[in-house]
Amino acid sequence: MLSASILNADFTRLWECVSEALSSGADMVHFDIADGCFVPNLTFGPMIVKALRKVTNAPFDAHLMVVNPEQYIEELAELKVEYIYFHYEATRSHYRLVKKIRDYGVKAGIALNPSTPVNSLTDILPDIDAVLIMLVEPGFGGQKMIPRMLGKIKALARLREEEGMNYVIAADGGIKVHNVAEVARSGADIIVVGSGIFAQEDIGAAVTVLKKKISEAFLNSTRK
Repeated sequence: MLSASILNADFTRLWECVSEALSSGADMVHFDIADGCFVPNLTFGPMIVKALRKVTNAPFDAHLMVVNPEQYIEELAELKVEYIYFHYEATRSHYRLVKKIRDYGVKAGIALNPSTPVNSLTDILPDIDAVLIMLVEPGFGGQKMIPRMLGKIKALARLREEEGMNYVIAADGGIKVHNVAEVARSGADIIVVGSGIFAQEDIGAAVTVLKKKISEAFLNSTRK
């Protein structure tokens, strides 16, 4: 699945950009909600999610880069967000937050910073719906992917198969046309792309190429 991250979109014509991405094949809309404390950058709050929810029923996922993720859960759930990701590093109450998200009927995901090892999630993996692997330091769009982070995706995919778990693996950060296939082959189920879509001259064409490369990578991996 391709999730289009609006962080790099032109906010003066936000719905026009998002609509073009969705009509060209993007599967989901990704919202990076940052409070300027957990990460240096301040982005936007749930009001942007609310504004877009008024004009589309497309699946949404929300990535909370905030020091107090709990305060956002109820409002995002009311806006029918499909996934809510909170950062492992932002809280010690992982189980409580996962339960709260799920109690609202939303899929609960945990995001990992580049410096946080996968084995931090060992105990909670059976209880979550998704893991979001950050391929860059969170907070700013347009960064270059850290290639060694793909090893985390591979490790999670291998563990999921070995243990018979069902969590979804998402990847976010620095993903462009030239490396999206590599991310898909590593085992990512949801691929989040921001500037690789919205910073391009032709948003629709960018989405079409990304989807094609993801599909080809998936087909090639299943044939092996």
